[in-house]
Amino acid sequence: MRLSFQKRLLLGVMMLVFSITATLGVVGVRYGASFLRERFEDRMSFLARYLALNAELGIILGDRAMLRRLAENLLEERDVVEVIIEDADCNVLVREGARGRSVSGEAVADVMLRQGEEEMVFMDSGYADRRLGRVHVLYTTAGIAQFMDRLRNVYMAAAIIFSVLGVLVFSMFSRSLVAPLKALVDAAERVARGELDVKVGGGGIPEIGRLAEAFNNMLTALARSRAALEETYQEMIQQKAMADVGRFAFTVAHEIKNPLGIIKGALDVVKKPEIENSTKETMIRYMEEEILRVDRIIQDFLNFSRPRKPVFRDLDLVAMVEALVEKNRIDWEGRGVSLHMESSCSSCNVLADEDYLAQALLNIVLNACEACGDQGDVWIRVFCSENEWSVEVEDTGKGVDENDLQRITEPFFTTKSSGTGLGLALVDRVVKLHGGDMLFSRNDHGGLTVRITAPM
Repeated sequence: MRLSFQKRLLLGVMMLVFSITATLGVVGVRYGASFLRERFEDRMSFLARYLALNAELGIILGDRAMLRRLAENLLEERDVVEVIIEDADCNVLVREGARGRSVSGEAVADVMLRQGEEEMVFMDSGYADRRLGRVHVLYTTAGIAQFMDRLRNVYMAAAIIFSVLGVLVFSMFSRSLVAPLKALVDAAERVARGELDVKVGGGGIPEIGRLAEAFNNMLTALARSRAALEETYQEMIQQKAMADVGRFAFTVAHEIKNPLGIIKGALDVVKKPEIENSTKETMIRYMEEEILRVDRIIQDFLNFSRPRKPVFRDLDLVAMVEALVEKNRIDWEGRGVSLHMESSCSSCNVLADEDYLAQALLNIVLNACEACGDQGDVWIRVFCSENEWSVEVEDTGKGVDENDLQRITEPFFTTKSSGTGLGLALVDRVVKLHGGDMLFSRNDHGGLTVRITAPM
């Protein structure tokens, strides 16, 4: 199955020539052998009749010397093995020949008394048409067998010679047939590598010439289509970039507008001299919180647009998660959300960027807490094995629709009324920087479970 087109053609031609020559040889040898045997048997029968005709007088006269000379003359034939001359009573008058040689056949002829002038002169008419005796000519066909063996060898040699000559001649012919096809294959491979300025020739075969012309026309059309596609793709990139810029500007304006409004309102209150100091202090605290919120929003945008190169160090994942939970437990328990920490081991040493990983886990935990609303539970679980580690965050919130789960890590996509939509996008980037995966699923509480898994 791995033979090339040219080799298959050569193999087919060689098998065809060899089979035709061999078939003709077998048929020719068989018919030739049959023809030679028939002619050989006819010749032996003729010799037997000839001997019978000449032995007539010797039998009549009883001249065994004469009969012996006749037999010896016939034995000069190479294929005659033995000659036997009998009288009418089947008594052997003469038996000449080599008895040790193999005998393939026998020609028998009766010795008859001829009617003619001799009979009328020397014998009475009562001898007419009488059988005087019989001659036996024993012969061998070894010469024919040897000749047929030589003929068979000649046919086999001719079959081999003609097969080789046919392969040599057809190989020269097939090169002109296969060379254009190889050029087409090479051109197709170059096109697959992205080279569209390839041109191929068709050689002297009209069908391959038409194929080459169609191939060149296809490349020309493909180059035009590629140029048009590239132009369209660039336009799409520009449109997408403009859309992203628009979404970015809208999100920034929307997210910063509310804190600025609160800050402006608080400043207006602080400016009034009749306002009590406690109220002013409250307004100042509001302004500080909103300024921190604006700073966090800007920092999220900066981290997303200009991520720094991660710095991987050894750290205890269990200790980092415990510290993260403790920092946020008191604040969220005051809002009705309970945080629970579970771990499959007391410590888990991993190679990671601590700042990136801590910020990513914090985003997931804060999202889970916010999803619980005024009351709920959030479980943070750490799993460690020999080859990988996992952190799972499960909440009892309202969950996320199945359609939204497919887009939950897209930049600027959010299901909340406020927010930049960059939190989970940043988390997804951090997880991929650590060579891990992030999986979202609905849990038995109706909320969302986020599982991060990465190699040790």
